[in-house]
Parts: sequence; C-alpha cells; structure tokens
Amino acid sequence: MRTATRVTVLSLLVLVLTLSAIPAMGAESGSDDEEAPTTTEVVEFEYQPATIIEPPPPDPAEQPWTTKFLVPTGLALATVAVFVTVVQYFVRVVRSRYKVVE
Repeated sequence: MRTATRVTVLSLLVLVLTLSAIPAMGAESGSDDEEAPTTTEVVEFEYQPATIIEPPPPDPAEQPWTTKFLVPTGLALATVAVFVTVVQYFVRVVRSRYKVVE
C-alpha cells in the first residue's frame, strides 16, 4: 500500500512540475549573444490601389468554456489532492512513528 501511495505522489509531483515548466520551455531566450536580423527594406511603388480597404476592427474574443471553467476546476482539484496527500502522510506516518513511553 505504501509503494502505491509513493508512486502516486511521485507521479503527481512530476506532473505538476512538468506542467509548470511548459510555459518556460516555450519562451524565447532573451540572451544578447544572438542578434536578430535587421534587414528591412522599404520598397515604394509608384501606383496606388483602386480602392483602399481598411481592415475591420478586431472583435473581442470570448474565452472558450474550457478556459473559463475546466482549467480553474482542475487546478483547484490538484491543490486539494496535494494538500490531502500531505495531511495523510503526517497523520498516518509521523503519528505512528513515535509512541509515548510511560
């Protein structure tokens, strides 16, 4: 039973650490050693378009239901699971480790 609990706790810990590292892995490196290419050429044409079409204003994007409800619920459940695991460890293991000698 203890081995299964340890494997479960370790799996949850690895999962949480991996999920928290994903945004850092996707970020661009901010080192100054790499220089960004600075080749910009401005080409001017002698002609004008027949009609100038302005781009439409951006529509306010509504968040999908997964972002609104599923993600916060998952985070709350994960937090509760970690808290319950820590409390169970101290209640079961630490309490039974030491006994009062009278």
